[in-house]
Formats: sequence, structure tokens, C-alpha cells
Amino acid sequence: MMRRSLVALLFGLVFLAPPAHADDAGTGTGTGTKLEGAALDSTLADIAKARKDLRTMTAQFTQDRKIALLATSVKSRGELTFAAPDRLRWDLAPPDDVVYFVGPEGLSYKTKSSTATMPATGANVARGLADLRALLGGDLGTLKERYVLGGSKNADGSVEITGTAKEKGPVRAFALTVEPQLVKPLRARLFEGKSDSVDLVFSNVVVNAPVDPARLRP
Repeated sequence: MMRRSLVALLFGLVFLAPPAHADDAGTGTGTGTKLEGAALDSTLADIAKARKDLRTMTAQFTQDRKIALLATSVKSRGELTFAAPDRLRWDLAPPDDVVYFVGPEGLSYKTKSSTATMPATGANVARGLADLRALLGGDLGTLKERYVLGGSKNADGSVEITGTAKEKGPVRAFALTVEPQLVKPLRARLFEGKSDSVDLVFSNVVVNAPVDPARLRP
């Protein structure tokens, strides 16, 4: 369960959405103007350009994890702290009461009674970390290697980027929505296995404010 939660964190941290029913491709809402071909490539390039000067990001979030096997939904609240290019702190408030740390050395977690680290030397962890960097503050176009990407532009100017895995793995698909300026995450959804999902909604997002480097290390 710990490893599964870490995989969800690596990808789903980044931008999961308020309840948005998956379309036939298993990803986003599909309610906006569809982006494909040159329009999608242009939008991905615009997002990468908008994020070029991103140095730090902090935000609060709500997290709703749906576990089909247990017919239950686990709701959590928390806060993220990100420093480009590759450091992230992910706090889950009680009753979860756990802090995750992402960095070049790997993925760590800390509770009141224990700590552990998953080194970045493993191929799966390394790929997950690279994908996380792309989703949080990098070039989403790099995800084309492992995901079939799609997108849509909503009436309010926000943009949703979706991805469906090319090969079977723990993450089946994802959907990420960013605000009209293409930097701040609004929401995201991660699909795991056949029917599990994680939804996140972000609020009070602040970019390029000072962040204490010590907070980003276990």
C-alpha cells in the first residue's frame, strides 16, 4: 500500500480535478474546445514557455482518493511546497499526518513514528520523478514518450491536458487543468488500476515567493 501511495503521489500530486467524470479515453471532462494536432503542440509549447521562469510554488489542496475494492473514498487536506527544478514537499494533515519529500535523491516520507526513502536509482522511480517535474513546472510535451496526450481549452481560458498510458502500469491516465496564464494548477485527476482514482483541487496558489530550503529536505 505504501508503494502504491507513493506512485500516486509521484504523478497525482500535481493537478487532479474536482469530480469530473472520465470520458471514453479514461481521462478528462472533454467539455471545452478540443485541442489536437498542431493546436495541442502549440498549447504544450505555450505552457512550457509560461513555466520557464517558475522558481517556487506553494498551495493548499484537498485530496479525494476513491478505492473501488473497498467501496470507499478517503478525503484529505494538505499543502504543497515546490522549488524548481526538482524539490517538493507534500504535507497531508491529520488524520493522515504524513509528509512526503521529493528530490534528486529519491522519494521520502516521514510520520511521527517512522521515515523511509525510495532511492531515485530505480527506473520506475526515476521516470516518476521526471514526470512529476514535467507536470509541476516543466515541459508537458516530454510526457509524450509514455502517454498519448490530448487537451481542451475551457470557456474561462483554463486548459486541461490529459494523458493515457501507452503501456500497462500503475497510472492508467491523468488529467491536469491549469489556469489561463498556464502556470498555476487548478485541479487534477489520476486514474490507477481499473477503477481507482485520486482527485485534487488546489487553492491559494502562490508562485515565486521565498521558500526555506530546509523545508524541502527530510
